[in-house]
Amino acid sequence: MKKIKKISLFNRVTPIEHLESLSKQLEGPKIFIKRDDLTDAALGGNKVRKLEYILADALETGCDTIITTGGPQSNHARITAGVCAKLGLRCVLLLSGKKNVLEGNLLLDKIFGADVRFADSWDFDKIQKMMEELAKHLTEKGHKAYPVPVGGASGLGTMGYAECFSEILAQEKELNLEFDRIVVANGSGGTQAGLEIGKMENRSKKEILAMSVLFKKAKALEYVKKEIAEGYKVLGKNTPELNGIIIDDSYLGEGYAIPDERVIETIGLVGRSEGIILDPVYTGKAFGGLIDYIKCGKISKNENILFIHTSGYPGIVNMTEKHKIYFEKF
Repeated sequence: MKKIKKISLFNRVTPIEHLESLSKQLEGPKIFIKRDDLTDAALGGNKVRKLEYILADALETGCDTIITTGGPQSNHARITAGVCAKLGLRCVLLLSGKKNVLEGNLLLDKIFGADVRFADSWDFDKIQKMMEELAKHLTEKGHKAYPVPVGGASGLGTMGYAECFSEILAQEKELNLEFDRIVVANGSGGTQAGLEIGKMENRSKKEILAMSVLFKKAKALEYVKKEIAEGYKVLGKNTPELNGIIIDDSYLGEGYAIPDERVIETIGLVGRSEGIILDPVYTGKAFGGLIDYIKCGKISKNENILFIHTSGYPGIVNMTEKHKIYFEKF
């Protein structure tokens, strides 16, 4: 794969761990987890891999200000704010919705020194245009601003998980095993798009199963295909025929960032079994979907499954009292 310029924001290959206790309890396949929650920068997560490429381009073009967006409790916004602080860049966050309670990721945004604003809209296409207008305004004031799409979902952003796919293949050799499926949460689509590019570039036949936590299947697929095409532009290649992209929206529940009982039970089960914390927005929903696949027999007992932990720890503090009561019974 073509070498694309990036900066280093974490200095190690994230580990793959066997969830032995949980695998035994579920009496299903062997479940492994790739700990991308341990990517160091600003409490870690999948966005760090994307920002290594995006911010390399921003610095290369002489930008001094990064503008990005997300929900009020956006992991992407939090990590962008933290990394900008480390790199000495100004960070402006134009978050969706209205002004929120200062807790969780929003509190961390402020701790990292971000200029936090609210768009009074949940339409990210509209917010993208607002960011571009803000970038022009800042340029007129003598700054050079760089707008980053929601979730870091861009051609450059996909390179982070295209590279991660190659990293997983190398780890398979070290572990002397082969994963049949990779399971991941799908939000704005960039992580899955990157994995799909990595799969195609490595001519792999692995199944990538994405559990949508934000959009219905048709819209999620549209975003993923768009970002794959943008990724191939970065690589200077034509986009291959896109077949076999799997997105399941069955575990979306009532919508984005609204955890249901399955999500809360999943967080509790994984925490008690493996000492690993999942979040109620992304990984809790996606792992809950994986468990349901196993219980329904959609995944056979002889498979090796790799779940990518994309982090999101601060989301735990935003659980409602109703959700917290669940854990009092243990």
